[in-house]
Amino acid sequence: MNITESHPIYPYTDEEKMQIRKEFGIKDNILEEDIDSILEWFYKQPHLAKAPINREFVERMFIFSKCSRERTKKKVDHFYRCRSLAPELIQTRKKVLLEPDTELWTFYRQAAILKLFNGKRISVFKINDPDPSSFSNEEVYRNTIMLGDLRLQFDYVLGDIWILDLKNVTLGHLLRVNATLIQKFVNIVQDGIGIKLFEVHVLNTNSLTQHLMALFKQFIKPKTFERIMFHDNDVDLLKYIPKTHLPKDYGGEQPSLEEFKDMYTKELREDITRNYLIECCEHISNEAMRPGDFKEEYLVGSFKKLDLD
Repeated sequence: MNITESHPIYPYTDEEKMQIRKEFGIKDNILEEDIDSILEWFYKQPHLAKAPINREFVERMFIFSKCSRERTKKKVDHFYRCRSLAPELIQTRKKVLLEPDTELWTFYRQAAILKLFNGKRISVFKINDPDPSSFSNEEVYRNTIMLGDLRLQFDYVLGDIWILDLKNVTLGHLLRVNATLIQKFVNIVQDGIGIKLFEVHVLNTNSLTQHLMALFKQFIKPKTFERIMFHDNDVDLLKYIPKTHLPKDYGGEQPSLEEFKDMYTKELREDITRNYLIECCEHISNEAMRPGDFKEEYLVGSFKKLDLD
């Protein structure tokens, strides 16, 4: 099977792409009309008109919006707006990408499995360093958004399955979570990109799990929260995901998390990928040009104090 139109770290086959389109009932000629209509709308928006956009991005957003033009417009608008309101998560990539000696992944590892699983991309997240002093909110959110930018251009999926490994998570890590930054991150990823999350598998649960879930519950949608499954060990995960789609760290056949880290570091430093990610810094709205009143919704509401006694 030939792999086309994809990126080395987000491969998919022509057959998988056609199957995803079939599930949504997408026809090529109608799809092109939908994309044309959304682009026409985009360039008429004074707060968006000067920002970059392309057909590949619109097609992915259209699929994540269940092939609704109006939902896509709303999602695209939200995506650009939320990025403009989070410069500390978007613009800081320029410095780290242009400094070859800067480590992109220090205290944690993440991986998007190279093979699609029934049209879904499986992603794994694990803190490697149990010392909470090494934890950085900015690093996690910055890197995940950068990889998300590549996915919006090159990946083709129905949605995601996440695996969160809590083995090295401590109370110190939880106390260092920045509520404002995580809210901005969630706004971009959950509401802006909005890839459907089919399952969330939480591994190596411990006494802190309930506190971590209490934290997450403040930010994620109830439907997503209902899709979380807990596992005391790695073996239990095999009931849901085969070895062919798991990293070596979990007895699987995919590259290890350390190998994924090396792969991502090398690829993000390649000229074509690095330059594209820097260009993505311009994927922001000009809120000063937005018609009508604008309320900074990302700061609305309050964060409940966690009881960690």
